Amino acid sequence: MTTPSRPAARPVDWIAVRRRMAAAIEQTEALLEAAQRDTDAHDEQPPRSAWDAFAGESEEQSVGLVTFMLSDRRFALEIRYVCEVVSKARVSPLPGMPSHACGVYDLRGQLLPVFDLCGLLDLPQGAGAASDWAIVCGQAQPEFLILSETAPEILALPLEEIGAAEPGQGDKAWHCATTETGTVVLDGHLLLNDPQFFLDDEQIIASDEMERTDIHESPISE
Repeated sequence: MTTPSRPAARPVDWIAVRRRMAAAIEQTEALLEAAQRDTDAHDEQPPRSAWDAFAGESEEQSVGLVTFMLSDRRFALEIRYVCEVVSKARVSPLPGMPSHACGVYDLRGQLLPVFDLCGLLDLPQGAGAASDWAIVCGQAQPEFLILSETAPEILALPLEEIGAAEPGQGDKAWHCATTETGTVVLDGHLLLNDPQFFLDDEQIIASDEMERTDIHESPISE
């Protein structure tokens, strides 16, 4: 039996290869430039207001809110920015912290900072107001707590009962909507990303260790 002979190898046309490579590179660069133009055009679009995002994301034409009281005024957060509500919150003070930071709260072993929004919202501190309630704020996980003078309430409101708030500067920018009854809806996204609510983990841990020492150490008799 005769062994079939292999066809003779054709010489490589390097000129054609270089031509195809150059065409492929040119196409790739054109696609990248087009993608970059789309990105730049998107970045140049004016950002949507908090109200636009607030109203545009509700398919059911209603929104769930958690309302709370500060200085006899009612505020609210969208329920998607609330993890839970705690009562009789035992807050451990934090020395050397800003005035709006009340301390830390032990949420099932996780130390979370606790904040009072009265000062940040230019509200007077209610005389004798007991802040026994707190709202645990966060989305993927609990981030911090904000105090409430009364038990927070959960409700669903139609969008037609909520209007856009007037634009404000500083902390007033948190105001994204107002209900027909005068409840101010705060922008939960801005709150969760505001540097005023970031505390160093080392300070929180140091405060917890200080508290444990104060509790467990016996007084020294002279």
